[in-house]
Amino acid sequence: IDSHYVDGISITYDSLPRQHIWTYAAIWSEYSIDCPCLNIPAFVGSDYYCEFYSTSPEFRFEQILYTNNTLWDMNTCNITQPCCTIHNKPWFIKTLNEAITENIELRVCSNQRAKDENILLDIIEIFVK
Repeated sequence: IDSHYVDGISITYDSLPRQHIWTYAAIWSEYSIDCPCLNIPAFVGSDYYCEFYSTSPEFRFEQILYTNNTLWDMNTCNITQPCCTIHNKPWFIKTLNEAITENIELRVCSNQRAKDENILLDIIEIFVK
């Protein structure tokens, strides 16, 4: 959890070690084998959304910003994947096992340079109850 485990967004809270809240995974295509839908780290469990931005079966370094396909709105989610059957999408609701006073942390993660894996992040809203 402290290193790159997803191309996308990791939401955790400061604790030693970090504790997972939610993951938004971005993959290049529905044909990709890199999605947590297929290879879920144990600490993520079922607390994630995974969505692709390209419908091409061929991998290409296009270096295109896909502004016509908003990630994590679940409109291009493969319904056969377990993460696509969640009812609140694109919102998530998570009840933690205990009350926390630690900071909530949002990290944008990737395993390559920005020009290969840039994610345009417009708005993030986190509501805590």
